[in-house]
Amino acid sequence: MNKIVSLIEYFGIELYRPITRLLLSNWEEITNRINNYTESDWMMADEIQKTTPTLDRFSIAMLIEVLEGEDTLNQAENAGRRLTDEEMKAIRKHQDEQ
Repeated sequence: MNKIVSLIEYFGIELYRPITRLLLSNWEEITNRINNYTESDWMMADEIQKTTPTLDRFSIAMLIEVLEGEDTLNQAENAGRRLTDEEMKAIRKHQDEQ
């Protein structure tokens, strides 16, 4: 959740829904991809981090996966799904704590 909020704070509220929706519904698959990054996979995240030190490289890799990565299995299955009230409450609660 901290990573999602950091990304939203950095890129602005207009990306709130798409980033949150993609990350929450695909968290496991995206995390598995990043955990299996090779050194060459990390090169882009490391370059971006030089100009955006407020974001850690894992958060940057998550953003790269959301914006540039291949679709996950959940994306096809959940096309058009809206966040549940429970998901929205958890996100808002976390934002309020920041």
